[in-house]
Amino acid sequence: GAMSMRPANLGAIIAIYIGVTIAWLVLGGSLNMRTQNSFSRLNAQVAGLWGSVLHQRAPELIVQETVPYRDEKGRKKTKTISHQLVPDSSNIAVNLNYDPRRKGLLWYRTYAVEFDGTYTVTHTYSRQPYLIVIFHFPSQQALYDDFSFTVNDKEASLVQANHGTIKKSIPLPAGEKAKIHVHYKSRGLNSWTYSFGEGVSQVKNFTLVAKTDFNNFDFPPRSISPTTKRQLPKGWELTWKFTNLLSGFQVGVEVPEELNAGPVAARISYFGPVGLLFFMGVVVIIGIMRGQNLHPMHYFFICAGFFAFHILIAYTADHVDFKLAFLVSALVSLLLVTSYLIRAVGAQFALLIAAPAQLLFLVLFSYAFFFKGYTGLTITIGSIITLAVLMHLTAKVNWWARFGA
Repeated sequence: GAMSMRPANLGAIIAIYIGVTIAWLVLGGSLNMRTQNSFSRLNAQVAGLWGSVLHQRAPELIVQETVPYRDEKGRKKTKTISHQLVPDSSNIAVNLNYDPRRKGLLWYRTYAVEFDGTYTVTHTYSRQPYLIVIFHFPSQQALYDDFSFTVNDKEASLVQANHGTIKKSIPLPAGEKAKIHVHYKSRGLNSWTYSFGEGVSQVKNFTLVAKTDFNNFDFPPRSISPTTKRQLPKGWELTWKFTNLLSGFQVGVEVPEELNAGPVAARISYFGPVGLLFFMGVVVIIGIMRGQNLHPMHYFFICAGFFAFHILIAYTADHVDFKLAFLVSALVSLLLVTSYLIRAVGAQFALLIAAPAQLLFLVLFSYAFFFKGYTGLTITIGSIITLAVLMHLTAKVNWWARFGA
């Protein structure tokens, strides 16, 4: 009768569960496909619209001198020799303003940057030398606004801008100082880094001050962390200061990660079967205890109500904020299942057992995916608490009687 649970019913419930699990895997797979497709399709467009990863190199400073020599027949000739110089000082100010943009399912971590660098250099080579300064643009796929590049206050002509570099050469007598100034505004993606040159480079009297208007920044791999950090009313001021350093490393800032709806919705969808398994476990066990067994058809509709949550998230996340999509989908699913169970088995069972179980196993377990790195821990703790409660509730139950001999 109502008190006992028949194996046939259990078999039907398992079949329904397997069916809805397959549906969830398909949904998760299709969400991942959509994300992958839009990533590959949009990446090039995004670089065109909002710039790419920016990596700024220190300008190259080369002194060229003309040296007389005699060839093997004793004739007088001249040849040009180049020497690489290290700046006496580098003073750099960078402003980073975070401005993420959305395209399709995905957020792109775009930012605006203003760069201002002043370098000084002296040299001790004597034979009518020329100083050649080569400035490397951080990316060939970006636009540079408000650009200026001067050596001793003389503007460099942009005629020689090829392969993302500009050259300027000026006569510089030995012992005299040259001041190099570079300024630009641009837009970039994901990170902004600065390196001291190719390979291991020497740096003297180096100061770089980066101001951000965001808080949860990170530092790129193989980079030196700042000497000082100071919190501003909005964002941070990060300072790198070295008097003398040999380093093949770089300095830089990574802008914050954005919560991308596609991948999170896919992970929530893949996790659906686990939440449902817990929910069904609780409802079946407590139902048997109270002699309130649901028919497989009831479970069929409950599963559909659970699935509604994931499919709604998947297709509303494109159009509204992800957290709003999550909230709306959770409410719809809770209302569907609870209102159905109130009519099917009564308000007491629906409101005291089914609704709290759905809130925990569907809504709160799914919400754990918003917290990167803590998902597994949250769900594990929730599961163990549930297990403990169930074990103590049912410890005294006579299962032989409940299942029918």
